[in-house]
Amino acid sequence: MKGSLTMRTQKCYAVRPNVSEFLDIARRAYTEVVDDIAGLVAQLGEKYSLPLRTSFSNTRGFFIQMKLEGGVLPGGKLPEEFIKVSERNYLLKLY
Repeated sequence: MKGSLTMRTQKCYAVRPNVSEFLDIARRAYTEVVDDIAGLVAQLGEKYSLPLRTSFSNTRGFFIQMKLEGGVLPGGKLPEEFIKVSERNYLLKLY
């Protein structure tokens, strides 16, 4: 499957369950963290009525993408909460 996050998840599950208890615990923790991140991004999208999605790359880690119709932000500008986050060097990729 395409996508860095999908490939990373496939690697996480490449070894069958019950081979290593530590690996099983790490796998569950990883899955919970990824699900929590996706849930938080979905909540932000709903709160601000923005088309947000969670993405991942090996160079940047997790980041938020926003697909804009015609390159225009709904409401004309980013919410203040996003501007403060971007000032702390987090990435919001608009495409």
